[in-house]
Amino acid sequence: MKRLLVALVMCLALVGFPAQASAHQVETFYTLDNQLEFQSRFSSGEPFVGATVSIYAPNSSDEPWMTTTTDSEGRFAFVPDESIPGDWEVAIEDDTRSHADYWTVPVGDKGIIYDGISLDSTEDVHYRAAAAFMPLMISIGGALAWLGFTRRRR
Repeated sequence: MKRLLVALVMCLALVGFPAQASAHQVETFYTLDNQLEFQSRFSSGEPFVGATVSIYAPNSSDEPWMTTTTDSEGRFAFVPDESIPGDWEVAIEDDTRSHADYWTVPVGDKGIIYDGISLDSTEDVHYRAAAAFMPLMISIGGALAWLGFTRRRR
């Protein structure tokens, strides 16, 4: 019984629970006044300084309509061209894309549809590595649990 318990504990240790990296997750907020202003910070409160911002118009998803970087407060602003209605895509990323936020900004014939602005993906990029190895970790954990069980039966 003790070996089975050890095998199960090892299985849980290998499979583990995805933990946020000690760095931090990006949190972005926006306001609309004369222009749409975004501010990105890490969950620690530190501004996401120097992040690359790529803004894509609905009629061109391959070429950015505008590129900029966040300032010392993690801010940037833009005004979408109202003559190009549809969903504008905003990517806020570091060079490695290990920290990023992706937003959709809908624009209608009267301008930005404030209530329609949304975060494109709730996927935290910190979990991607863990998710890629999850099947392997589950297989190893299962094999260890099976070994513990079969050794117990002998």
